[in-house]
Amino acid sequence: MNADPDLLTHLLESHRGMVDRILATYERSESAREDLHQDVAVALWRGMPGFRGDASHRTFIARIAHNIGAGHVRRVMRGGDRMPLDEEHPSEDVGPDRIASEASIREALSRAIERLPLSQRQVVSLHLEDFSHTEIAETLGSGEGAVTVRLHRARQTLSLWMHRA
Repeated sequence: MNADPDLLTHLLESHRGMVDRILATYERSESAREDLHQDVAVALWRGMPGFRGDASHRTFIARIAHNIGAGHVRRVMRGGDRMPLDEEHPSEDVGPDRIASEASIREALSRAIERLPLSQRQVVSLHLEDFSHTEIAETLGSGEGAVTVRLHRARQTLSLWMHRA
């Protein structure tokens, strides 16, 4: 059975934002993320004929994006290169006006999320996409209990870091 090209196009277009946010948990470089988007498209094209409908298309695509991102991390680690997300972020001069703006808070939160361990970044990125704990567990191939623990630890860490900022 072949994948329907119109369905693939529709799925890729309608979930592009989610895929980009998921891939951003693995790679900061926009050009590298574009390459990863292509990998997601190919994996979706290859995987659609075997899609059984056990989960939603959204969950299926998120799982593919996470698998592509995790594979990217493994390749980078084997190559000995440091990932951009693991780089230290220079401290910035943050004045009261900047702290008050929503943009700076979102940026600070984004940077804090980037500093989380990968297993916590994964659950946070899916949680921010409004995935349920069950959907997150299905997407990552883990148990709901592990998702709950990782999300709780991530929230504690983020809260601590954000209060310090």
